[in-house]
Amino acid sequence: MLWIKLVRKILTILNSNISPFEIGYGVALGSIIGLTPFLALHNLVVFILIILLNVNISSALLAVAVFSIIGHFTDPIANLIGKLLLVKMDFLNPFWTNLYNMPIVPLTRFNNTVVLGSLVLSLVLFVPIAVLTIKFIVYYRSKLASKVAQWKIMKLFKLSPIYKIFSAYIP
Repeated sequence: MLWIKLVRKILTILNSNISPFEIGYGVALGSIIGLTPFLALHNLVVFILIILLNVNISSALLAVAVFSIIGHFTDPIANLIGKLLLVKMDFLNPFWTNLYNMPIVPLTRFNNTVVLGSLVLSLVLFVPIAVLTIKFIVYYRSKLASKVAQWKIMKLFKLSPIYKIFSAYIP
C-alpha cells in the first residue's frame, strides 16, 4: 500500500500546475535532509527553510524519503569526504577547534566524518539536483505525459480496480 501512495504522490506532483521551480527546489532541499544523518541541527534549519521558502512541501518530503534510501549507499563516500576534511587536512584543525568551542555549533555534529561528509556532498549536489528535477518536470509535462498515458501498461492499468484510486492523477 505504501508503494501505491508513493506512485500516487509522484503522479500528483508531476501532473499538477505547480511550478517546476517550486518542485525542483523542494526536491533539492529535501535531498539535503535525506542524504545527511537525520538527527543533526542543520536538518532543522533546512526543514525551516522548506516551510518558509516558496517550495513544494510534498516534493520535499518525498525527496527526504527517496534520498534517505540513497543516503545509505553514499555513506562510504561521505565518510571519505569527512575524513579528508577532519583528519587529513591538518591546516583546518584550528578552524574545527574554533567551531567546536562555539556555543551551538557542536549540535550540528560536524565532528562526525559521515555527518560532515554527507552535508558537503549534499550541498555540492544541491544545484545539479534542482536543475535536473526542473528540466525533467518540464520535459515530462511537454513531451512525456501524453505518451505515458498511451502506453499499453497504462491502458491495462486503466482496466484494473486500482485505477479508481489514480484516475484523478493520470492525464
